[in-house]
Amino acid sequence: MTMMIKTGVAHGLPKFSALEYRHVGPNAWQLTRSFMYFGDKYTIVVPFGFITDMDSIPRVPVLYALLKGRSVRAATVHDYLYNTQAGKAYADRVFLAAMKDEGLPKRRRYPIYWGVALFGGPSYNQHAESK
Repeated sequence: MTMMIKTGVAHGLPKFSALEYRHVGPNAWQLTRSFMYFGDKYTIVVPFGFITDMDSIPRVPVLYALLKGRSVRAATVHDYLYNTQAGKAYADRVFLAAMKDEGLPKRRRYPIYWGVALFGGPSYNQHAESK
């Protein structure tokens, strides 16, 4: 079954293309169409077929309830940048900007950002080892 999330709009301009994907396994979704994020200084294209976990939040009950599913577009871009080894600090900064463009308020986006900035190293390095 293919799912679709409508285009995200911030500040009157579209910042994301439609996000279309299908579930392919536990915590795994495959894009059924290329997905684009139009940042202020760059455009990131996540290719058709890319597999993402959307947003991996630790299953600590309070954190999970507050943060899970809040930024799937930004998380897909972040997963792609980690997977392609674009640079951890760069990927994390783009993630923060994309969460803002997705409409996530500061009180939600900053805890998520600091979580990946401080604890995302093993995930980033895991992608490096698989290359």
